Amino acid sequence: MHHAEAHATGGSARRPQLQDPLVPQGEPEMLSTPAEVAAFLDHIRAAGSFAYDTEFIGEETFLPRICLVQLATSERIGLVDPLALPEDSMRRVWKAVCDPTLQTLVHAGGQDVLIAQRGAGDSAASVIDTQIAAGMTGMPWPLSLGNLVESLTGVHLPKGHTFTEWDKRPLSKAQIGYAADDVRFLPLVWAKQRERLDALGRTAWVIEETREATRQSEDFDPQSQVRRAARGLTLRPRELTVLRELVLIRQEMAQALNLPPRTALPDGCMLDLARMGTPTADRIAQLRGMPRSTLQHFQRNIEDTMTRARALPAEQDAHWTPRPESAELRTQLDALWSIVSMRSIALGIAAPLVTSRAELAGWFVADRNERPPLFPAGSWRQKAIGSWLESFLRGECHLNLRWQNGGPTADAT
Repeated sequence: MHHAEAHATGGSARRPQLQDPLVPQGEPEMLSTPAEVAAFLDHIRAAGSFAYDTEFIGEETFLPRICLVQLATSERIGLVDPLALPEDSMRRVWKAVCDPTLQTLVHAGGQDVLIAQRGAGDSAASVIDTQIAAGMTGMPWPLSLGNLVESLTGVHLPKGHTFTEWDKRPLSKAQIGYAADDVRFLPLVWAKQRERLDALGRTAWVIEETREATRQSEDFDPQSQVRRAARGLTLRPRELTVLRELVLIRQEMAQALNLPPRTALPDGCMLDLARMGTPTADRIAQLRGMPRSTLQHFQRNIEDTMTRARALPAEQDAHWTPRPESAELRTQLDALWSIVSMRSIALGIAAPLVTSRAELAGWFVADRNERPPLFPAGSWRQKAIGSWLESFLRGECHLNLRWQNGGPTADAT
């Protein structure tokens, strides 16, 4: 989920008031010297748990430019100014986020945690994502921070400053208020979620899923970028193979040019290249939207990549050739996806957190004699859904559906 959308919160200079011992009441502290940062980190270590968020600009450079880091305990809020601090001070901040002895609270925080991991050169070991916790306690998925705060505390966070010039100084009162609200309520939100999760026996599930989501945020996934670039169009398998090779080289070009990948080579240009046929210098140069800097430095690389991709063995296209679904199989898969979704509803878990229809289909159509479990043994997904689903398919249990209190409910036995 887009960082700004997930954090659609405040913007007013007038802060919402909520008298609660877990909500810091004072004004946020601006931390722009090494001594101020060190003192606030000492406070965090004494507290043992803190909320964390960042404001960054990701549209100009290969790695996002960090403009502000928000930290909060139940007593204080600190806004760290990376533009005023030496690298060593920021490294201490990133180390705190990754410290296994400290509990770090985030909301939709994959990108924020990845930033800290890069800065610390370490993995975050003790992170809780309140968006994931919401998805495991019967709330919609994905849920914005503003909606989560309002649902659990009654405080409405007005929208605003979703896109703003975070690298400009001084920051306005409204910007400071917006940034502070991104972490102000997380200690209280997590306390309320933790109470519910403990009652359900799912606190460990949230920790496990946050760890997995954080790990996945580190991975460069060319397949997802291919799907995005394809824009839902029906492409030939060989065109998709060429597109994948272009995605791979785009990552290298973007890093060399210090540009975001989709700026170095826009999706539309990659799509046109994949469908071009035999590449020539003139045809590539005439593509609409092709960046001049990319042409200047990498035109030959693009030509060579396309030529090499088109000469790959036909087996390379097998990944893009979907297994045909008969009408009968499609009906079975639709029904199975509905069943898994309703089982998730019965448990109060957002179905998209559990799996996807594509993953479910790939598992279901495999040879039943050699089919591994849908989820890893011992994982929260196997405990919540996997074991039950295998029993269901053997006819050993069933699912009762009914409409109650304005919505669908399900009992699984």
